[in-house]
Amino acid sequence: MQEVEFHEARKKMGKECETVLLTVPDWFGREKSLLEYIKNIDNLDTFTAWFKDELIGFFSVKSHNKHSVELYVLAVKSGFHGRGIGTKLYQFIEQKLKEKSVKYVQVKTLSPKAGDLNFEKIMQFYLSLGFLPLEDFPKLWSEDTPCLQMIKGI
Repeated sequence: MQEVEFHEARKKMGKECETVLLTVPDWFGREKSLLEYIKNIDNLDTFTAWFKDELIGFFSVKSHNKHSVELYVLAVKSGFHGRGIGTKLYQFIEQKLKEKSVKYVQVKTLSPKAGDLNFEKIMQFYLSLGFLPLEDFPKLWSEDTPCLQMIKGI
């Protein structure tokens, strides 16, 4: 079986990444949010994972300053879950960030206070990468979608 390839960051990846997001509606099923993500991905550095010639995963990274970045949106195609692709892609990204002397990576996700089992899985993923909960923002996105900010020093 062919190896998964990880590619350096590129911009203007919104339409390509949409194909991945559409395979995971449990996380990206709100049309308004999906369209906003696709638009914003175009302006962000997007690292990708490829199997053969198929985009199977991505992480779009938003730089806040020379010391910190945010994992703005990320996904792996549903048929490729459980194979370590997200973990390996994150490790690839973290190495690139270290080379640029970035010190902190943050991610915002749905807070466990929302009680959504799909986001419990993503929380476990972030914890496995070494991210720690930093702060809950009950109304950052909306009243029914409390946000949890997580952070990792690299």
